[in-house]
Amino acid sequence: MEPTQNKTELSYLTRSLLHHPSPYIIYELDGSIAWANMAARYIFDLKELSELSIGKIDDDIKNNFGDINSIALYYDTPIEVTLRDISFFMRTRVHMIPVTDENGIMLIELLCKSRDGLDALKETIDCIENNRVELAYQKQYDLVTGEITGVEALLRLKDGKGGHFPNDKVIPLIEGEKLFSLIVLESLNQIKKFFDVKDELGLSDTTVYLNVSAHTIMHQEFCKIFSKFVEENDIKENEFGLEITETAELEDTQKAGESLERLKKRGIKIALDDFGAGYASLKYIRDLPIDVVKLDRHFTSNICDPSTSRLIKFVSDVCAELNLEMIGEGIETEQEKNMMIDLGCETGQGFLMHMPSFIEDIKKESHDG
Repeated sequence: MEPTQNKTELSYLTRSLLHHPSPYIIYELDGSIAWANMAARYIFDLKELSELSIGKIDDDIKNNFGDINSIALYYDTPIEVTLRDISFFMRTRVHMIPVTDENGIMLIELLCKSRDGLDALKETIDCIENNRVELAYQKQYDLVTGEITGVEALLRLKDGKGGHFPNDKVIPLIEGEKLFSLIVLESLNQIKKFFDVKDELGLSDTTVYLNVSAHTIMHQEFCKIFSKFVEENDIKENEFGLEITETAELEDTQKAGESLERLKKRGIKIALDDFGAGYASLKYIRDLPIDVVKLDRHFTSNICDPSTSRLIKFVSDVCAELNLEMIGEGIETEQEKNMMIDLGCETGQGFLMHMPSFIEDIKKESHDG
């Protein structure tokens, strides 16, 4: 190949990677970041490459570049990223580029499919760095007695302008890009504040649920992090629960089931969120060690439809047969509440009973009550 042609192809390749919509970084075996494209610099708000480092890549990957004449090998794997003062895991595709027969460089692709995804990543990272992640809490009730049975922690990302980013515009993109702990670890920091005042709020016998995505379940650090949280904070059995969202994304129900079973043995309750929103819900009840089924809010809003009410009754009967708790989400009227009770769903949450509130507001509710 002529040198001029070589330079032309290299120029095209460099421009392609530089402007590619997925974030790319080049990682060398000495641990340094040698290069980052525009998308990577954008989401991490990089001024200097030294602000970013890679904390953990599997040694089996590091030692396998192939040979100088081979097509690059690649691995889908989570890596630990340290950005200035924060650390988190991201799901990546690591391309092993041979430079010599002995070693090479790693081209790390951060999985992101859209410009909206880039914006969501940037906003989320910015929120974590600047302490703009918080949780609101919505109480769950025994619909018959009015007793509070649980509390769901709901993520809120502050936009820095006095408001919050819309969850439906940010969270699905963050979960969908297979990221881990960017939000989960900070959510645990926030939910600890709730446990510190839980008894003071008169909620000592309730379960506090945190939403986690199916991607989180599949991560290799999943059990360790949540088990450590329960142990370090001396949380009693059934006092902490996980609501599994994005269940359509579960790639290996056997692996997920084993992880969840270990957590159940640590006293953590497992809830299947948005039941009925996907096609595999019954399969998950069969294959996963579920304690609670949360009926998707679309069933509640259409409860007056005869076919919908029959489906709710069917789910209620299945839960009763399997000794599972059933929670109806999105209850907004007395009619919906009463129909839920009639159909066998006696636990619920929604605006009718309680609006999502921050800790300080719940303290006032408790004091006023």
